[in-house]
Amino acid sequence: MKTLVHIGQHKTGTTSIQHYLREHRDTLMEAGLYVPDSLLGFDNPSHFLLNVYALDEDRDSTAKTRLREFLDADFFATLDRRLAAAVAEHYQKAMDAGCEEILWTNEGLYLLDSEAEYQRLKQLFALYSDQVGCICCFRERESYRQSYTRQLESLELPLSDDPRSYRYLEPDSWLFDYDRKKTLLATVFDEVIILDYDAGDMVKVFMAALGYPAEGDTASLRLNTSE
Repeated sequence: MKTLVHIGQHKTGTTSIQHYLREHRDTLMEAGLYVPDSLLGFDNPSHFLLNVYALDEDRDSTAKTRLREFLDADFFATLDRRLAAAVAEHYQKAMDAGCEEILWTNEGLYLLDSEAEYQRLKQLFALYSDQVGCICCFRERESYRQSYTRQLESLELPLSDDPRSYRYLEPDSWLFDYDRKKTLLATVFDEVIILDYDAGDMVKVFMAALGYPAEGDTASLRLNTSE
């Protein structure tokens, strides 16, 4: 079975893509693509626990910050074991359904920033797949910086002056070093699909890259916009 990991980036139509995938899950499954519908009881079209799992212990993200507000230390201490079991269950369901591909999606995976973190993510799937690839969209740097800044502000997450932080959004932030990110992904994953941001219809662009034609009026499916 082939695995494809959608890693964002933020503000490139990821929420719209994830909701499209959920709404068409049954049709996609019939066509051979399995999209997990939940993880560890979190019924969310974004598989955000993958981000929490793959990050180094001393690094943070929006999802990790929010989870700490209402979950105790035991949740994080046992996450590795429980998430591995949940992933195995989804691969079994995909095989039972006769699917040849499985897609995981979370914009927070763009916040991984080392070969070790991306390898940790890949190894979660490598037991079940002979090929683990990724797909990532890159938005024009300044447009991305402005849009992501507005998103953090809307979440009441202050910007940081720590260059390693996911909330450090100065022009020299690692978030905007696209050449380094592309090299990092190519080092870890068996296949890397790079998309350019299309403000008109990212759902259509994304599904075409996967090889599954989009259905319906995808251009009007614009969720979680910050403009």
